[in-house]
Amino acid sequence: EGRGPVARGRSRFSVSDPTAFQSEVVLSCDEMLLRVLDHLDDNVPSIYDLLFKPSDEWASRQPLNAQLEQPTVPPEEYLAETCESLRELYMMGELEWSEGEPAINVYEASGYFGAHKDHLALTVLIPLTSPDDFSGGGTGFWAGNRMVDENPQGPPDMVLKPPPGSALVFGGDVTHAGLPVESGYRSVFVCSFSTRTPVSPQDRLHGMQAPPKVSPNFKGTL
Repeated sequence: EGRGPVARGRSRFSVSDPTAFQSEVVLSCDEMLLRVLDHLDDNVPSIYDLLFKPSDEWASRQPLNAQLEQPTVPPEEYLAETCESLRELYMMGELEWSEGEPAINVYEASGYFGAHKDHLALTVLIPLTSPDDFSGGGTGFWAGNRMVDENPQGPPDMVLKPPPGSALVFGGDVTHAGLPVESGYRSVFVCSFSTRTPVSPQDRLHGMQAPPKVSPNFKGTL
């Protein structure tokens, strides 16, 4: 349907792209993400307190950005009072997102996503297909955080293939990869995000509310 050739056996679709999904899909993704955020707010409130709540230590607690630099500009202080949870930051549009995300990635035979870091405070990955739907694949993780770069030596230390209805949550310094699918189809809903700051790019603030602006490489052309 006009998506062009599949590069690396992988297709990526922004959830908010009206040419890719109808509103029902957007609402379903919104509900899934809110369930995860509510779970984290209720059960791991330290994630918000340490990584998202504006404070003097906010910048030093963030992962390195794509230029391998420590962020220096913190969020506006008023957010600590107006948005006291991950849910509230999301609902008030006070998050910065990775390019084109939230997104749905679809992997077919030979499809993969090379080792990388997400460089934002938190990543949420929700499986949309069962491990029974494909062979190979899964998300590989390398231990070491900043001690391991985006070109790790050797295989991942852990490979996870969680079932639908679950979620993987990890920080932006973690090196990880979408391992090659051997057969079948694997699909995941994914988004990486941090608290919005005064220097956040305007095209990274849309969330699921407006069509994103993405580079030609977003859908996997590299």
